[in-house]
Amino acid sequence: MRLALRRIGGGIMDARWTLVTFCAAGYLIGSLPVGYWATRWRRLGLDIRGYGSGNVGTANVYRHAGFGLAAVVGPIQFAQGLLPLLLARYIGDVGTTGLVLVAVAAVVGNGWSVFLAFDGGRGVAVSTGVVAGLNLIALAVLLVCFAVGALRGRIAEGVLVGFIMLPIAGVVLALTPLQTGYALPLGSVALLLLILARRLDGVVGDVNHYGGARHVILDRVLHDRRPGRPLVGHRTDP
Repeated sequence: MRLALRRIGGGIMDARWTLVTFCAAGYLIGSLPVGYWATRWRRLGLDIRGYGSGNVGTANVYRHAGFGLAAVVGPIQFAQGLLPLLLARYIGDVGTTGLVLVAVAAVVGNGWSVFLAFDGGRGVAVSTGVVAGLNLIALAVLLVCFAVGALRGRIAEGVLVGFIMLPIAGVVLALTPLQTGYALPLGSVALLLLILARRLDGVVGDVNHYGGARHVILDRVLHDRRPGRPLVGHRTDP
């Protein structure tokens, strides 16, 4: 009896360490600042963080380094979200809840990269990649929202609506015969909160410097716009 309990306990500890390992790997893969490195290399030392939104993501790369580089950076960032999920699913066998934790770790890595002094990107491309690794129906919901936002010339709003819709889609999937469980909607809530956290990064300083708290916060949340950071050109914020 004691031997059986020890084996069970050892199996639980092994599973926990496996999950911790894949979460750490997800964080590190998500942390790789591909947009920052690519623009430094392609544009001879250009620091993308000093231009436009200050973001190291695909959109800012496109505006300041061109379509060609953005066309490379975007898919790589998508893969930074998808790859940890594929590894955890097919090598780690961590289960649905474990996959969601790995997904969150990858997005945290992108937003708070160890390579950029715990700063980073908005996490949109990486989050899209992790959703692809979690559920293809949820990915379709997300992409439809992105497409509608892009067609209306309001991509930031489309992104926000997409991540708001994800938890709803997750609950619907959990209630259907697919029975996906509630890890997906809970993970989707976590992704939404991380997206909002990145959009609101430094909002207290902006309000103190520029005033107009309501306008600044709404502009950040809805339009992903920050005072002193034009879409194109040098940043002028402090």
